[in-house]
Amino acid sequence: MARDLPASKMNASLQSHRSRPNFVPAGERVLIDDRPHLVFVVTQMWRWIVVGLIVWGAMRWIGMSMGYPAVVSGANGALVIVGIRFVLGLLDWGARRHILTDARIIAKFGILRSVTTDIPLRRIQHIVMVRPPVERLFGIGSLGITTAGTGSVDLVWRGVEHPQRVLDTIRAQADRMSVHGQGKQVTPVIGIVGGVGSGKSTVARVFADLGCVVSDSDESVREILRDPRVIAQLVQWWGRDILTSDGSVDRSRVAQIVFDRPFERRKLEGLIHPMVHDRRRALIARATEHGVPGVVIDAPLLFEAGVDSECDAIVFVDTPLETRAARVLKTRGWDAQELEKREKAQLGLEHKRKRADYVVANTGLPDELQGRVVRVLASIQKDLKRRAASDI
Repeated sequence: MARDLPASKMNASLQSHRSRPNFVPAGERVLIDDRPHLVFVVTQMWRWIVVGLIVWGAMRWIGMSMGYPAVVSGANGALVIVGIRFVLGLLDWGARRHILTDARIIAKFGILRSVTTDIPLRRIQHIVMVRPPVERLFGIGSLGITTAGTGSVDLVWRGVEHPQRVLDTIRAQADRMSVHGQGKQVTPVIGIVGGVGSGKSTVARVFADLGCVVSDSDESVREILRDPRVIAQLVQWWGRDILTSDGSVDRSRVAQIVFDRPFERRKLEGLIHPMVHDRRRALIARATEHGVPGVVIDAPLLFEAGVDSECDAIVFVDTPLETRAARVLKTRGWDAQELEKREKAQLGLEHKRKRADYVVANTGLPDELQGRVVRVLASIQKDLKRRAASDI
């Protein structure tokens, strides 16, 4: 448990007892690796304790005063329920992990299903500290992280000991990652979302014409699927039927396997996504070093894969349904039913639009589209510079 130590000593103390998490990117220095204070278990269940004791006392009083031994015996059931809740609280405490590196902040939790939230420090816009009376009594608190464009708390550290000092450490690292005062051009990372056939790749090419670097996730996947090690793993899972006559991966066959089978899809994503992420991270680092106008991420499942956490801004490509239907029929041979089926496998369009920061209308006219993208890029750069120059 992290005590009253500077970040450097805190890290040295913790790392001597805990191995480096496998979900922390290689090359990043871990500054804080901690769990909630153990008293977190009590603060999360104090209402259960109070209600359980009241029910236990009331049942014993009623049973003894009215001569019902069964009621007296049943009162112990309330204590059993409190005990079960306490065990669940301990499991929850053990599953939680708070990690701060020199580049990102991470929260991991979940007993049956593990959930890891990862936010780059340069994306932090606000840090919120919440300390209810019970937590203040024990000297702990909770920290919430919000990022630009979401309007909600995106990451939470629960039951943090010395929360003000931990908050100051996070703020100092986030300030260090800020571009304010460095005299360099701001390089925003821009994610593109939209419906199937909306022309996201077309919009990405317009950004490229303006000097931006495009990270094409589909192209990265194609390159990864040519890796002999990846091919061998896929053959081990699904047999040689997934290969074409020349020994390469038949992407359409793989798509058929994973599209309606979530377990198989998660296996594939677990293999492919980390590789795509590493390529994208290296590309962003090179582009930022050279001061390009922006890095554009063209990923089909940007929100679903959590790639939006890497972005400074999200652009929604708004294209009429009839235009999209005609486009996918011509380019992919999909009819209206197939288009609907594909879209139902993704987040809804309105949900994507609400989570986006900017909207670009793509009506199929190249000159109009370029003018709209120019204005959006200028707005993104202006907003990012303003955020970088303001206090977190």
